Amino acid sequence: MKIEFYEDQEDIKRNIKICEGRHVQQVAYSSYHDALTQICFGCDTIRTSLKEDDVKQKSKDNNNVDGEVKDGN
Repeated sequence: MKIEFYEDQEDIKRNIKICEGRHVQQVAYSSYHDALTQICFGCDTIRTSLKEDDVKQKSKDNNNVDGEVKDGN
C-alpha cells in the first residue's frame, strides 16, 4: 500500500466520498492528533492528515535493528 499525506482533512473526505460504494475502505479519526485517516483497499492507498515526520518517527521507534516490529511489552 502506498501512503499519501494531506494537510487538509477536506481532501481526504473528498477521497472517501469518491471511493464510497466502490471500494472497501476503513476510516478513522484521532481526536488526540486531530487527524483523519482513510485506508482504501480498492485504491491500495492510505491517505492521512497525520504529519509525515511523525509517522516516520513512530515507525522507526516501533522497529528494532533487525526490522522486526516490537510487541509493545
